[in-house]
Amino acid sequence: MNFIKEIRFLTPTSELKELTILQHIENNEDTTQKELADMVNAAPSMINVYINAYEEKGYIEREYISSKVVKYKITSDGIRRKNFLLITYLHELMKLYKLAKENIERFIKDLENRGYKNILLYGAGEVAETILSVIRDRENIKLNIVALIDDDLSLQDKMLMGYKIIPLEEARNHNHDAIVITSYTYEDSIRRRLEEVGYDGGRVVRFFG
Repeated sequence: MNFIKEIRFLTPTSELKELTILQHIENNEDTTQKELADMVNAAPSMINVYINAYEEKGYIEREYISSKVVKYKITSDGIRRKNFLLITYLHELMKLYKLAKENIERFIKDLENRGYKNILLYGAGEVAETILSVIRDRENIKLNIVALIDDDLSLQDKMLMGYKIIPLEEARNHNHDAIVITSYTYEDSIRRRLEEVGYDGGRVVRFFG
């Protein structure tokens, strides 16, 4: 998995690249500079610079199997450094999650104040999963998630965090007060789809409002 390439909102700092490289070396002594370059989205020549710097600091050691084959081994100092970077990174992620959680809780409270008790989430993606996580951890929750709607056939009839994913056609079979659109990318197409099936627009709520 190319972790850094999957990050969309955090700048891949030198510390994050260092963490990624040290973690990968710890798990894969037979790795190559090409693999490391792909892991951190950098040129192979830069990986050599990073490796030299980590070796000088005592974080890794090189074992030359042949003139062309090198094994990289993380040292005890390297493991301590990796663990420090990991904890620091997780702490920053927790602060971001707290910010997101506060916004979601505000949204949920607004739904409750509007009298909604049973809702369907339309869009079984990251947003829905985050909302479900917040609801699961919230005390005295008055809002009930009935099910999730998604137009992706490969997701239908599957479960997400204990909630069934259904096609829109099945929404009428579930008692609910409103449908909350939880997709940013497909919000407009979802609204059109709801209009096409004659769903009451007054019962449609947009998370991204």
